[in-house]
Amino acid sequence: MQEVGDQPVDGERQVKTPLIIGVGASPGALDSIERFFGKLTVGADQAIVLALQHHETYDEQRLRRILQASNGGKLADIADGHPIEGGTVYVCPSAMITTIQSNRFATRKAEQAPGERATIDSFLVSLAEERAEQSIGVILTGTGGDGTLGTAALKDHGGLAIAEKVAGPEQVEHLRDSNTPAAIADYVLPPEEIPEHIQVYARHLRRLEEKQGFDEVLAAAATSLSRIADILRNKTGNDFHGYKQNTFLRRVQRRMQVVQIDDIGAYVDYLRNDKDEVQHLFNDLLIGVTEFFRDKREFEVLENQIIPKIFEGKGAGQQVRIWVLGCATGEEAYSIGILLREHMARMDSVPQVQIFATDIDGRALATARVGRYRTNIEADMTSERLARWFVREGDTYCVVKELREMCIFSQHNVIKDAPFSKLDLVSCRNLLIYLNAELQNRVIPLFHFALLPDRYLFLGNSENVTRHPKLFAPVDRRARIFKKLETGTRLPPEFPITTAAGRVPVEVPSVRAFGPDVGLERRAQRIAERYAPAYVITDDNFQVLHFSGRTGRYIEPTAGAATLDLLQLVHRDLRLELRTALSRAAETNDPVHAEQVPLGVNGHRVLVDITVEPIQEGGGGHRNFVVLFKDGPARSVEADNGNPNSLVRTEHVERLENDLRATRERLQATIEELESTNEELKSSNEEYQSLNEELQSANEELETSREELQSVNEELTTVNGELAHRVQELTRATSDLKNFLESTQIATVFLDNDLRVMNFTPAITQLLHLVETDTGRPISHIKARIPIEELYDDVRSVLRTLASVERELSAPDSGTRYIVRILPYRSIDNFIAGVVITFIDVTAITRAEERQRLLLAELQHRVRNTLGVVRSIARRSAESSTTVEEYASHLDGRLNAFARTQALVTRDPEGGVDLEYVVVEELLAYNAREGEQMRVSGPKVRFQPKAAETFALAIHELATNALKYGALSQPSGRIEVTWRVDESTEPAELVFEWRERGGPLVTARPRKGFGTELLERTLAFELKGQTTLAFQPAGLQCTITIPLSKRAFHTPVVAV
Repeated sequence: MQEVGDQPVDGERQVKTPLIIGVGASPGALDSIERFFGKLTVGADQAIVLALQHHETYDEQRLRRILQASNGGKLADIADGHPIEGGTVYVCPSAMITTIQSNRFATRKAEQAPGERATIDSFLVSLAEERAEQSIGVILTGTGGDGTLGTAALKDHGGLAIAEKVAGPEQVEHLRDSNTPAAIADYVLPPEEIPEHIQVYARHLRRLEEKQGFDEVLAAAATSLSRIADILRNKTGNDFHGYKQNTFLRRVQRRMQVVQIDDIGAYVDYLRNDKDEVQHLFNDLLIGVTEFFRDKREFEVLENQIIPKIFEGKGAGQQVRIWVLGCATGEEAYSIGILLREHMARMDSVPQVQIFATDIDGRALATARVGRYRTNIEADMTSERLARWFVREGDTYCVVKELREMCIFSQHNVIKDAPFSKLDLVSCRNLLIYLNAELQNRVIPLFHFALLPDRYLFLGNSENVTRHPKLFAPVDRRARIFKKLETGTRLPPEFPITTAAGRVPVEVPSVRAFGPDVGLERRAQRIAERYAPAYVITDDNFQVLHFSGRTGRYIEPTAGAATLDLLQLVHRDLRLELRTALSRAAETNDPVHAEQVPLGVNGHRVLVDITVEPIQEGGGGHRNFVVLFKDGPARSVEADNGNPNSLVRTEHVERLENDLRATRERLQATIEELESTNEELKSSNEEYQSLNEELQSANEELETSREELQSVNEELTTVNGELAHRVQELTRATSDLKNFLESTQIATVFLDNDLRVMNFTPAITQLLHLVETDTGRPISHIKARIPIEELYDDVRSVLRTLASVERELSAPDSGTRYIVRILPYRSIDNFIAGVVITFIDVTAITRAEERQRLLLAELQHRVRNTLGVVRSIARRSAESSTTVEEYASHLDGRLNAFARTQALVTRDPEGGVDLEYVVVEELLAYNAREGEQMRVSGPKVRFQPKAAETFALAIHELATNALKYGALSQPSGRIEVTWRVDESTEPAELVFEWRERGGPLVTARPRKGFGTELLERTLAFELKGQTTLAFQPAGLQCTITIPLSKRAFHTPVVAV
């Protein structure tokens, strides 16, 4: 157990886990906070945690002044993961949910809006679950329903709950139907008195820790359990001897802590003398085990079979009324409400629905009215229901408003209070098991009275109505759902119901309507015609079904509840003889006569002949009785007194003889019945012996069957494992197929034979505005980004011919082109169940084909240009060459230079050809060593492909000339190539300079060859360039000036 308080050890105080006091307050309770903290003394073994509603609306400075006024406590802020220290007052941060986990604070950002965060409940629930008995909750006024769930959780876990008392005489009335924490708290006190009770409770906890642990207290209490249960039974009428021991002892121990009593014996005396404490302990012991949709199968039967029948024939303006007894904290009432709401959502016209949820425990009803529950309800229902009917508020779930408004929670005792009426469903689950047999027999007719005809009763698993087969018929025995039967009368039940001795009401049997059965009445009339008396008709239980005329003198009902029992209705002078006649007629199934039975009427004595004759009703085997009353002569009592003595004596003797004769007959009938009963008992004994042997044999067979069932169970386990494996494989295959369809990014839609959407891939949503709920809708109802109407004839053609169709389709808004393939959809049984339409985006392919055509045209153009250049090179080389060898050499060199340029062009057609690369490549082709024989420099310049070819040929001619006649013809020769961009001219110009030195003396040749013509004329024609050749003693110097234009240059960027 965790320790409470600090204990001195060797002069020092041993630090222990502090006692945590959680305080919940609203913005309107600032004065209450001041009154509470003004009297509060915070011990070193105590920690105060203040959880505030609408924290952001508080005056923060005033709040901190109030909290700092508490004696002995330092004020601290809360941080996530921070340990809880004693002697400290903590304030929960604004817009955060604060809880306790492993004796540390845990905070997170609140996702809900202010007012929907349940900050107080979230903290108090975590406090109760974390610290159990060592937790105290204080809820100040004005919090509304926030704090009610936390108060209930504190009490469930053994902690102490204190609420602020509302001033005024309306306090008791306020708490009766309230949903505030004050309705269920252990103490309701003014704020200034609460600190004193906290300190008393804390000292009591410390005494318990010094004396012995909580578990030892429970063990000691076990010996007094029987005496406590006796007191509860005597004062409340409820027997807890069979109550679960651990739970019982834990509740007793909690009440001992609340009233600060250490010894169990002292608590027994206190319980015996204090009537309020008996009620408090009884309230703590009330069964509160409930959950949403408890017993899933029963609620499925209710949802699928019963609720649709309840709503049959009901529309707007009518009512559906439900009564839920023993609703506790409301889970069962809200569960039924969810089922009703879900069914109403599928109706066009809905009636008004009202759920009356009642319980004897007003504290539980306070929690039910708030409709806030812990997060463990996530396991009780599907995530869809949880999201639809609950709102997450902090660490709690709150029932939506429309569901809460449908339920009315009120305190009600089914034993004492009048029932609701005109109900469609009564849900009384796991309540009857706490009533004895007599009370159950009184309560079931009460339910029958409250229900409308043919409506339903919903009981718990351990409850039944087998003692009332004529009131209710089972709809589903396993689910414990029963239907009301009509009894022909609707007598109000007796309430309040008590267990006092009295006449047990005779159950009224079911009355069959005699209107349609004309044969029975005619037979009765034929019998009555023979005797011409008054008569009545009864069923096999002697319940009157029909009265004839003139029966008044024979009927004298007894005082009490109304009944149709003939033996209770008949005149008391005729009752004995009529009972005998009815019994004999029922036994022999023959007519029975009772003659000369005296009947006193208005001072006269009438002799009545009674005849009982059984008759069979139709072919159903039901037996009825016709009872006839025939009068003899009436005699006056005064006239009898005036007759001679002989007549009186003779009459007296005759009457005695008749009485004696009747008595002998009745005695003989009784003896015969006794003998018959003895024989039946002997026969029954033999039958029981035989049945016992059969049962033994059946037991052996059952044992064999059990072994067989065990074997079958093992086989089923194996089969179940195989099925689970197959299901897993099917699930994996389904997942693979789903991922495959999504990964292909192929827009596909599946249509049935009526062109309704069966399924589709995510990619189709780019073409058709489809969502998951569109499954089953006609494709013509879906808005599309493509002219899908053009495909309807093709779809019908595929369904008719089973031949696939392929065509192109364009999106009018984006110009996107699609290949549409329509194929028949074949099921696994090779049945044509529709079509599959796929849309493949071929826009990129179409554009690629167009680009390919353009590239092919460009290639053809370039080939023609290249062949033209080659042809020109060959022709001009031939003109400038004198020998074949010279021609071959010139042609080879120029073609190689042209080929190198083409390689540079094709390497990056869009990026242009680098001038430096052209020069270096050309000189390296003639083994010129860079850095030794040549130096190349200049800014970054890139030619367009066509210009690069021409300029490269010019570089080739200069290099060839240098190799033959210039600087490259000697090892000491040098070539310097530079270029620059001259922006001073308009347009700007590229100035290219070629300088040779260190070679042989050069002179101008008298005849201009192909190279000179290329430099001077071709460059001027192709590039509008100007070439200057200077044959100086040091070497050749060539200057080429070319205007910068987009046609010739890629870099630098120039204007057109």
